[in-house]
Amino acid sequence: MKRPGALSLLAAFVSTVIGCAQVDRRTGLPQVESREAPAVEAPPEVTLLSPDVGAMADPSPGLAELSGPQPLDVYIGRALAENRTVQAAFHNVQSLAQRIPQVTALDDPVAANTIFPIPSVAPQYSLMGYNPYNLTLAQQFPWLGTRRLRGEVADRDVRIAVAELAAAQLDAVTAVRRAYFDLHAGEETAAILAENRDLLEHFQEIARARLAAGGSQQDVIRAATLISELDRTSAGNQQEIAAARAALARQLHVSPEADLQTLPELALAAVPAEIERLYQLAVTARPELQGRLEAIARDQKAVELARKRFYPNLTLGFTYMDMTRTDAVTPRTASGSPNIGLFVGFNLPVYRKKYRAGVCEAQERAIADAKLYEAQRDETSSEIKDFFTQAKVQQDVLGLLQDSILPRAEHTLDLAKTEYENQTADLATVLSAQREVLQVAIQIAQVQAELGKALASLERAVGCQINERTLDPTPAEEGAATPNPPRAASISQAQSHCERRF
Repeated sequence: MKRPGALSLLAAFVSTVIGCAQVDRRTGLPQVESREAPAVEAPPEVTLLSPDVGAMADPSPGLAELSGPQPLDVYIGRALAENRTVQAAFHNVQSLAQRIPQVTALDDPVAANTIFPIPSVAPQYSLMGYNPYNLTLAQQFPWLGTRRLRGEVADRDVRIAVAELAAAQLDAVTAVRRAYFDLHAGEETAAILAENRDLLEHFQEIARARLAAGGSQQDVIRAATLISELDRTSAGNQQEIAAARAALARQLHVSPEADLQTLPELALAAVPAEIERLYQLAVTARPELQGRLEAIARDQKAVELARKRFYPNLTLGFTYMDMTRTDAVTPRTASGSPNIGLFVGFNLPVYRKKYRAGVCEAQERAIADAKLYEAQRDETSSEIKDFFTQAKVQQDVLGLLQDSILPRAEHTLDLAKTEYENQTADLATVLSAQREVLQVAIQIAQVQAELGKALASLERAVGCQINERTLDPTPAEEGAATPNPPRAASISQAQSHCERRF
């Protein structure tokens, strides 16, 4: 009998089709060597980076380390490490990266065994004997380049997810900055209100002292009324502080009851001098635009992949036919030698209308994504213009308040105090001047917060931090042309209509 040799040949064929596999000692699952898959560009390495503070080398601070006044960068680092939306986007990237080895691998081989248990009606061969079973093993191979294109499409999906991760990081950073500026404005307003309350109490004591010497009761009542108004304003300001802390705590993934505080001094960046540079910078920096470009590149590969369906898939198979003398019709003449066979098969792509529709679908999706890129770019330019204008206006208003209005109000208050001490002016004049100074000081704190929020939104629209380095073009960039995105017109010119002939 030659059955052992046939079984050896069968084992060799199985090893060739499936590939060299090793068993992972930790999981007990086979690990197929990557050389069986076609060469596909590796997915981009994913790391959580902060657009403002760079890579976080140290682990994020714990909740105990966030107590007390903290700089903005500390909260940003915590948000990038603990924000759940950012983490979800990160794991989405990791999930899509695992799709590449799946789509580039071959389909599982098919094994089939046909058993003939009744010898009298089973296949009988006078020279070979009784055939109890046939073992078949087959493997399908897609048309050349199909698995490579599948991998490239999956790789583009990973890159789109990376762009979404970067967008989630920018959203978290922007939300932290806006909440930080609101919280800082609330704390500054609380300090200003507390200082003014002390001054009003001082004036109230003076009015009471003068009341004993024949002063006016109205001065005491006016001071008490203003103190009550300050208390009412302080209550509303405390509500705004609590709301800002809750918004900040949400981005940091900490309890809303956490005592988050800002630094006493807040450094604000200057508004960029020109807006054209911001438009150019957003084209290459904003992750939404980069994600749209990756989607267009993915769709172009998907068109090529759809065309591959016009070609057949190849199936190679091996058949092992067992033969025995036992139960054979002529056992004396039967040799009982097993037989082997090889077969080749392929599908027939005859329903070409279906495949043409698939190509047209991929082409239309590519045009749609190109249009979405242009819409995203228009939206980006509109946001940049809006936030740039807001920042410029807030910066001008802040300069007017700090350089002109506040000094005049303080000078008026000083004059009113002097005249009141000399008894040439009543307390109402002093309190009116004091209220004006209070209102201007609160406006400055609020305008500073609005300026910081406008700059944060402007950087979010551009897609990166705006500073002197990013805005000053290098000598190589000065003569370079503004990068132009692929437009839908170019795609429609190349593929103006769905393909009709293949």
